[in-house]
Amino acid sequence: MQSEARCGKLIVKDGWVICPVCRKGKLLKLRADTTARNLPCKCKRCGQETVVNIDAPEPASVETSA
Repeated sequence: MQSEARCGKLIVKDGWVICPVCRKGKLLKLRADTTARNLPCKCKRCGQETVVNIDAPEPASVETSA
């Protein structure tokens, strides 16, 4: 188990989650409705394992003028 917990924003480029350690490896492909909790992902380039939490985006509100 990891004794140190770090929290930060994931980098998403062209629908792929980019490794937060080496910033070159692609961890996984995302769709617009993807959600995940405590998903372990291992980078193929640097070998670092990262636990990922992905929330669904909030739906866009449609405002109408009266």
